[in-house]
Parts: sequence; structure tokens; C-alpha cells
Amino acid sequence: MNIILQILKCIMLTTLVLLASCQKDYRMHNMVDDTLYIRDYEEVKIDVYDWGMFDYNLSVIKAGVGQTSAQVHLVVDDAYLTAYNQKNGTAYKVLPSDCYQFNIDKLTFEEKDQQQNFQIIFNTDRIRDLQGKDREEYVLPCKLQSSDNALVSLKPEMSVTLIVPTLREPYLSFESPGLSDETITLSPTSQEEIVSRSFVKTNYKNIWEMDYEVTVDPTALDAYNASVEENKRFKLLPEAAYSLPEGKLKLEANHNRSFFDYKILKNGLITGTTNLFGNYCLPLRLSTVSKHGIHPKDAIILVPIAFLPEVLDRSLWKVIKASSEWIGGGEKELILDGDPATFWHNVWMGGEPPLPHYLIIDLGKDCDIMSIELSRRLSSNDLKVVKFELSTDNVLYEPIGEINFGPITDNPKSVAEINIPTARGRYLKCTITESNRPPSSSIAEIYLKGLE
Repeated sequence: MNIILQILKCIMLTTLVLLASCQKDYRMHNMVDDTLYIRDYEEVKIDVYDWGMFDYNLSVIKAGVGQTSAQVHLVVDDAYLTAYNQKNGTAYKVLPSDCYQFNIDKLTFEEKDQQQNFQIIFNTDRIRDLQGKDREEYVLPCKLQSSDNALVSLKPEMSVTLIVPTLREPYLSFESPGLSDETITLSPTSQEEIVSRSFVKTNYKNIWEMDYEVTVDPTALDAYNASVEENKRFKLLPEAAYSLPEGKLKLEANHNRSFFDYKILKNGLITGTTNLFGNYCLPLRLSTVSKHGIHPKDAIILVPIAFLPEVLDRSLWKVIKASSEWIGGGEKELILDGDPATFWHNVWMGGEPPLPHYLIIDLGKDCDIMSIELSRRLSSNDLKVVKFELSTDNVLYEPIGEINFGPITDNPKSVAEINIPTARGRYLKCTITESNRPPSSSIAEIYLKGLE
């Protein structure tokens, strides 16, 4: 029995050896031989920042089965540039040798190495003297050569590259310069302060820790206002209505982006009981930076701030009295119908009454009034001066302000608005004291803003 088992073991061992000798090793199947090539071959345009010596890494890749070692050199190939210019219709010139240097003259790849870099150091002072900034004129045609010709690129064009350096100014700038798309909105009922945030960035890969400062620049707002129509202009935000961060701001090393916070303060837009309503702007400028420069155009942001009261609901309002009204298209109720094409008009036929004319509006309940907006007749800007009084009982009235459109030649606009010290009442009396076509006058619409 033992003899039989030994015989069987010998047969099985022999079979396994024979089977193993027939198997093929497929581990290298479809794997290509090792090759070397330039990662950014043919042409690469780079920004070289003007700070003296600028480093650029030219990456060399070894691909394939990873069983070969090699040494490679990087050489300047004038012939490649000549052929490139002829093929592409360009007129590039070879960058002089005093404008750059290679940190090493060769790379050594071991069997398993996959990537190494030649470091090219550009002399930005020489490039500036040679071609100035923001120009593409001088280039560096580079060719990869294997020391022992052991490794070559799969394609000849993968062993050459045309480096096109463009000298740039290194800048710090606002990330979103100019007029902000978002308006910071305040109202009498809004929170006392609003924190806002703005971002700055470099146009280069930053490795330094830097300080910078942000200041308010009224001249930037003046320049903006001069470039737009009057209805798009802003008032300068009062100094009491904002708070900027104190001291210098930081951009950390190895960060290309930073931010700072500032506050908009509602109390700075209130004097006593008067709300200083309006459309304001906070013009911020990047004023200093501790390293390199500031972008000449993208150093300003204009932050719109709207401080406005809320428009009061007119659904309960009624015009309870008018000194006179023209029945047949000039009724007193038309100042509340929401249509600027309709209007109240005093009696004008059969004995037109003299100025002043007046109307009394019942708001339905006591309200805090902070702003009055009046629209005059579109087809005839006869309305000139309107005085406003407010009452809680329709008996005793207190003056709260007036709107003066002035002569038509000075002010052809049909809408005017005034901000007033906050006044509380239910009955609003509107008295027309002057007309551009006396004694006739008219009012198209009236709106109030404030708090109910």
C-alpha cells in the first residue's frame, strides 16, 4: 500500500512539473517598453512673474514596464524653432542664454522612477529689458536627449517643447472688482449691523506671507458716478455707518486668496429721529501690499447699500376731503388707484378756485411716516410746491415737510420723494401752495414709506 502511494505521488509531481513548463507568463502582456517624453510637449505658454528669478519646472515622464534606467539631458534646439516657425507662420526668436539657466544638466531615472523635473530659472530683469511685459516674442525651444540612446519617445514630437514665456506683473487684486452685484439692504426694522465679506487674490502662486491694507476712497465713487446716468448714482456712505478691520490684513504664505470682514452700521444713517434714507455706496480700495504690487484696475470694489423705509399698504386709505375736485376725470380718489396716468385735479371750469388747494387722506390707522413720494400729472407738470401736515385726530395738524418740484424748465421729472423726521399720525393733509400753471394743479399718485 505504501508503495502504491509513493508511486501516485511521483506521478502527480511529474504532472505538475509538466503543466508548469507549458504555462506562459502573461504579466508583461500588452505592456510597452520604457519610454521618455516631455509632459507638456510641442508648445507651452507660461506666465513668468517679474520678481527677479522665476522658477519653472519642466516635467519629464518615464512610462512603460519600468524595467529600464536612463539619463537624459535637456538641450536648446534652434532647428526645432526654425521648423516650428515655418510650420505655424510664427516669428519667434530664441531666448538668449543670459535670460535663463538650468538648475541641473541631466536627470537620472531609476527603473521604477516615473517623473522628474528640470528646473528652468528665468531672469525676469533680462526678459523685461529684452521684450517688455505682456509680450510673446522670445521662446525657449527644448529637446530631450537620452545619454545612451537607451530610451526614446513613442513619437518624435513628444521629446521637444517650445516654452513661450510672457512676463507678467505680480498683483494683488479684489476677486470681484468694480460695482458689486449684491446690495446690502437696511430698513428701520433691520438689524443694527450687517457683516459683509470681500475676497482678495494674487494672480500668481503665492509662497510669501504678506500684509495689505484696505481704505475708503471717495474719488473712486466720484469717478463711477461721473460715468453713469443720474438715476444710477450713489451717495457716499457716511463714516459713522461702517467699520473696517483695524490694522493690517494678512495673506498667509502658500495661499493665493484671503478675505476680510467689515460692518455696515444702521445707526450711522440715523440723526436723532430722522432716517437718512437713500442709496449709498462704500468704495473700498486696496491701498498697500507688503510684497509685489496692486492691480491698477482691479483694486477697487463699490459696495451698494440701500437704506430705505418700507412702502406702506394703501388698501385701507381713503381720500376723505378735497378743497375741490373735477368730476369727470379728476376725482380725488384717483391719487390712490395705482395708475400714474390718472390724477386728481381741482375744479377748472365754472369758476376755478384760487390756490391753495388741499386733500386729506385717512390712512386707516396711526403709522410712523418716514418718507413721502409724490407723482405729478404726466401730461402737464403743473404741480410745484406741496406742503404736508399730519394729525392723529383730523383736528390738530403738525407740519412734517414739503416737496418743491421747482419750475418745469429746471425739473421736468414727474416723481419726487422726501425723507422726513419720523412722525406718527393717521391723517395726512397735502396742501398745494404753488403751481407752474396757477391756479390749476393736479396730483397723480402719493405713496408713504415707514412703519405701520
